[in-house]
Amino acid sequence: MIQEAQTLAAAGRRPEAIALLESSIREEASYEEAWLYLGELIYAEGRMAEALNKFNTVLRLNPGNRQAANYVRMINGILGYYCKDMFNP
Repeated sequence: MIQEAQTLAAAGRRPEAIALLESSIREEASYEEAWLYLGELIYAEGRMAEALNKFNTVLRLNPGNRQAANYVRMINGILGYYCKDMFNP
């Protein structure tokens, strides 16, 4: 499933890859690799908050997943930076 999603994404068909992964997750909610790759694809589309939710799901499934933890830290840093700047001219 992951390989098929990677092939779709590499061919520029990211929305189809996302739909495939979401379908896979509906069938098996504990599919850690699917959650992680789904988060990466959504992150690549610039949907930070949604990607953050996917990476947090990975961490709930496996608290030791360093890749998901790095994404969470990075996204929180990005969101924190933007929020602070909105109030400082």
